[in-house]
Amino acid sequence: MTSTELLPPLDGVRVLDFSRYVSGPYAGMLLADAGAEVIKVEPEGGEVSRSLPPMMQDGEGSEHSTYFLRLNRGKKSVVLDPRSAEQRPALERLIASADVLLENFRPGAFEAWGLGWEELQRINPRLTYATITGFGHSPSPSRDWPAFNLVAEAMAGVVARLPEGDQPARAAGLPFGDSMASLHAVNGIVMSLLRRATTGRGSRVDIAMYDSMLSANEWSIACQSGAGLEVELGATVHPWFAPYGFFEAQDGWLCICVATDGAWQQFCAATGLDALGRDERLSTGTGRATYFHDVIAPPMAEWLAATPAKAAATLLADAGVPAAPLQRPADLLEDEQARTRDMLAVHPVGNGGSITLAGNPVRIEPRSAPHAQGFSSTGQHTDEILGELFPEHATPLSSH
Repeated sequence: MTSTELLPPLDGVRVLDFSRYVSGPYAGMLLADAGAEVIKVEPEGGEVSRSLPPMMQDGEGSEHSTYFLRLNRGKKSVVLDPRSAEQRPALERLIASADVLLENFRPGAFEAWGLGWEELQRINPRLTYATITGFGHSPSPSRDWPAFNLVAEAMAGVVARLPEGDQPARAAGLPFGDSMASLHAVNGIVMSLLRRATTGRGSRVDIAMYDSMLSANEWSIACQSGAGLEVELGATVHPWFAPYGFFEAQDGWLCICVATDGAWQQFCAATGLDALGRDERLSTGTGRATYFHDVIAPPMAEWLAATPAKAAATLLADAGVPAAPLQRPADLLEDEQARTRDMLAVHPVGNGGSITLAGNPVRIEPRSAPHAQGFSSTGQHTDEILGELFPEHATPLSSH
């Protein structure tokens, strides 16, 4: 195998990451994992999330933000202020050297700094300009609203009122409003780079968190518009399948997903509940959903009460029934499946510290290192990068 075959997919691509918090930095980190040179362009004092809790200590007691570390591995750091006229020549030369500019400021911010799409095209016609905002850059009723992930999730119907208590509840509790937008941004950036190979020109990639969550909620929308049915997020019984959800076992919880008639027969055989498999009322998914509480739940609960969660999940999965134990973060850090798939990686932090981070799920074989490494201090690479851009200056300064 040649060294060329082992090149990362985005080797040679330079990305300027102006973003902060979650949605932009996560997208930038995924690009760094894929081999891109990602330069984090930060203000004096660093990007805001460098100081956000929770904090961890390295071997010498220095504090580092886990909020920042989880999203910024493998990036270089340059301190430049896009609002500074004095630093504008350096900023323009940096933009001219890049393939991608990524930012997640509210619409109008870059235009106010004289860096709108038209100006960016003038500086670098080959540049992909990717933005992540709450509601997108095109004209819309909510375009100028500020947004965090929960705002996008609420507007897109992923936060719903549950029938049990009629209380609003999140579908997951994780920042999917951010991370889904990040994934779409990476997808759009790569598509833009592919098109540039043909046209020679860059593209504008306009990602809205609301749009991303709306697309993720496609099943609920289709059920409502096509069948007039509202999907109840968090309902204990699926409207068309059963058993399908989370169930308590002897020492914890597991999920069981019986979505087909064949899986139902496999479930009954594996659990020894053969009488349920012969009950004609339970021969279809809708029948099992209808009679779940009265007919299926009592004997199923008795079997689960005598079986540890992981053993129950393993038994069912080996029998062909989709199932898995419900794991907590501490379980994931020891999970053999995650380690085998390179989904956990230990990264050095500061002097003598380390942190284990979730890996990149995109596997492209053959491959080199699966995850970018290292965390940059604020402005660590300013002189290095500006020295490349201004070789005429022996000691480059950000004011050049």
